[in-house]
Amino acid sequence: MAQALPTRNTPAATCRHALRSNEITATNTFSLVARKILAAFWVTLTVTLVTPPLHAEPSAYAEPSTYAEPSANGGLSATPRQWLEESDPPLPTPTPSADPASSIPDPDLSVHLGPDVRLLTATDHSATPAELGALSEPASEMPTLPSSLTKDLRSDRIWLINTRCLSHHTCCMDLNRPDFRVERLDPCGRRRASSVEEYLSSMDSTRPRIIYVHGNRRDSCRAISQGLYVYRQLACHRHGDQPFDWVIWSWPSDASALFIADAREKAQRTDSQGLYVAWLLREHYQRSQPTGLIGFSFGGRIVTGALHALAGGTVGRRTTGAPAITGANIDVGLLAPAVDTTWMMPQGRHGLATQNMNRLSLLYNRRDIALRFFKLVSRNPGGQALGYTGPRCFARRHDGTPLPVRAFDCAQTVGNHHSEKLYYEQAHCAGHEMGSLIESTMVID
Repeated sequence: MAQALPTRNTPAATCRHALRSNEITATNTFSLVARKILAAFWVTLTVTLVTPPLHAEPSAYAEPSTYAEPSANGGLSATPRQWLEESDPPLPTPTPSADPASSIPDPDLSVHLGPDVRLLTATDHSATPAELGALSEPASEMPTLPSSLTKDLRSDRIWLINTRCLSHHTCCMDLNRPDFRVERLDPCGRRRASSVEEYLSSMDSTRPRIIYVHGNRRDSCRAISQGLYVYRQLACHRHGDQPFDWVIWSWPSDASALFIADAREKAQRTDSQGLYVAWLLREHYQRSQPTGLIGFSFGGRIVTGALHALAGGTVGRRTTGAPAITGANIDVGLLAPAVDTTWMMPQGRHGLATQNMNRLSLLYNRRDIALRFFKLVSRNPGGQALGYTGPRCFARRHDGTPLPVRAFDCAQTVGNHHSEKLYYEQAHCAGHEMGSLIESTMVID
C-alpha cells in the first residue's frame, strides 16, 4: 500500500513552518536594528557638522536671517540667501552667556536699538549737547493717568467727632478747649483713634470739609452708619473729582423716653451742641478751611444755632465768649429741619446765622407727620417747622445782600414720612443738592 504524504496538519509540516517564521522574524529584526543604527549615526554626523565649535567668533552670527554651514577651514560661512526657502523661519540670534561683567555696555559705544531708539552714554562723542543733557535730567512729563484710575485715587477722609461724653447743659460747658473724642473712619466704618490736634493740623485750604449732623433718636452706632450712608450719597453725586473731608458729628441723641418727652429733651440739647459746633467753626475759620454744613431734623437746629453763636449770638443763654465772626461764607444744606420758621428772620432766635452763610439748600416736606406737630416741642405755641412750611423770610447776609436759597418740596416722593433715607432714595434732588456743597464751598458768591 502506498505511504500517505504528510499534510500541513502533520507535526513535520508544523515544525518546518515555525522555522521559516523564525527566519523571517530574525531578518526583520536585523533590518530594524540596522535602520536605527544608521539613523543614529546620521543624526550624530549632522549635529557634529552643523554645531559650531566653541571658539567660533560672534561675528559668525551677525546675520540672523541666514543659516550657517562648516567651511573648508573649519569655521562657519554664511549660506547664500537663495538656498533658503520662503517658508523656512530664520534662526534666532544667539544670546551671550549671562555674565554680569559682559552685560555692562562699553561707555565708548552707542548701541543702536532700532531706527528710532538709541541708548546714549555719557562718553558718546557723537551725541549732541541736548542729548547728553537729557541723560542727567529725569523726564519732565509723566504720562497722563486714565480717568478711571484718577477717580479711584481720590483721597477722601472721614472723621468722627463724638460729644456724647460731654456735658449737654450750657451752664457747665467748657468752651475754652472742649474735650472732643476724635476718630478716623474708613468707608467700611472701621475706626482708628485720633485727636483734636490731628484734626486741626490736617486742615487744608484746597479741599472742603463737610460737617454732617444727624437727627434725633440715634445711638452712636446708628449715627456712624447713617453718616457713612449720607457720605456715600454725596460721593456718588459729586460734580467732579474734588476730594473732601467728611465729618460725622455724633451728639447725645439716644432714644430715652416717649416721642414728645424725648423730643423736648433733645430740643434743649441742641443749644449746647450748637455752641460746640461754633467752637469748631471758629477753628476752621482761623485756618481758612472751606466748610460746609449739613443737618437733618434736630441736626438742622444745631447747624443754625452754631452759625448764630459764631456771629456772637446767644444760644441757651450763653455765648462762646470769643469775639464774633461774620462773613465765614459757609454753605448750608438742611433736610426737614426742626427749626422754627421765624428763627432765621431778622431779630429771630437764630437771626445772626445768615451772617455766616454763603448759600442755603433747603429740602422740606409739607406732609411730614412728625413736623406737623412741631408746636408741641416748640417754645412758641403757634410755631411751625421750617422743614414743614418751606422758606418764609430770612435775614440778610453780612454784606447786606439777600441769602441765596434753593428750596424743594419733597412731599410727592417722600410722603408723610420723617425719614432721612427717603430724601436720598426717593427725592432725586437730595443727593444732587447736598453733593453740590462739595464744590460750592470752594466758591464764594
